[in-house]
Amino acid sequence: MRRLLGTRASRPLVRQRKGGRDARAPRFAHLAVATALAVILAGALMKPASAQQPLPRIWDVQLPSPVGDLPEEEFVDPACGTNGGPPGLPIGTFDRFERCRAEASGLREIWFRYDDEWEFIARAARDPDAVARNNAMVVLGQPVTLSLLIDRAGLVQGYRIFTDPRAEEEVRSGAYGVAIAFRARFGTEGWTCNDLPPAEGETPILGIFVKERCEKRADGQAVTVESRHYYKPGQALLDPNTGLATVNQFESSARLQVVRPEALPR
Repeated sequence: MRRLLGTRASRPLVRQRKGGRDARAPRFAHLAVATALAVILAGALMKPASAQQPLPRIWDVQLPSPVGDLPEEEFVDPACGTNGGPPGLPIGTFDRFERCRAEASGLREIWFRYDDEWEFIARAARDPDAVARNNAMVVLGQPVTLSLLIDRAGLVQGYRIFTDPRAEEEVRSGAYGVAIAFRARFGTEGWTCNDLPPAEGETPILGIFVKERCEKRADGQAVTVESRHYYKPGQALLDPNTGLATVNQFESSARLQVVRPEALPR
């Protein structure tokens, strides 16, 4: 389909505001082109689900495996990771991982995202149900960011999934609950969980304070799940100066890290 639509860089997109959210829509030069593309898109969306090949996901990466084995058609736009923040320096391909700074463990975090071809098709056809089915960058309705952990030999030794701190307020408020799904993926038994004490100035949100870290060994992998839900110092439901409700001033997040113990410093 990308041969029909062109590369991501060549797609003529405009940003539109609709219902308070950003939406992508193609900008066509001629009505005839729009009509022809609409026919193609409709045919693609009417294919049964079985006609679409299952796409590789971060869960499918074997640890360890060479960066050259990564599916670069589906794992796209690699950049230096920032431990849950926005992507850093773009590196073009995964085999340029050495352009990124190593962490204390010696591993380099490489941010990436899934190819959005089918989601783009659904958005172009204005089919919200298809958009929801094909938006793989979500877990339990929460937008997420992804990264791989690569050692100096070019082997993928682990990965991270974070709830996206850029999500809209009403969505992000429930982000901490995704930790339950993260743990469930590796089985409900055998976890060691600790409730961490509030740091100075951290306060509950409507009586709820969550600052938990859970760890487990599963299939020879060290799995860590963290969840957070509280006000940081200086944050509150209401602005103390104006009495008005604040906007997006709270912490709510979940984080998963899976890594081979052999890749971590002893």
